[in-house]
Amino acid sequence: MEGMTKCKILKGIRQRIADINGIAYEPHTCINVGNCTGTCPMCEKELAWLDEQLKNKIAEGHRVYVTIKEFEQYGLKQ
Repeated sequence: MEGMTKCKILKGIRQRIADINGIAYEPHTCINVGNCTGTCPMCEKELAWLDEQLKNKIAEGHRVYVTIKEFEQYGLKQ
């Protein structure tokens, strides 16, 4: 899978998880040119931020939702 495709898929998954859980999330605009690995320091920072938001929701007593459906949509089943 091409890196930019992977990047777009992962951003979509993060967006869907944020939306389902009522978290305001706006992914950064990728400025990478050419092929890449599909992740970068900014992507990792966004993932860490989203993870922290989910942990905060749990700590506040909310349920958080992450389903396999997000992964299956992109053919990423285990």
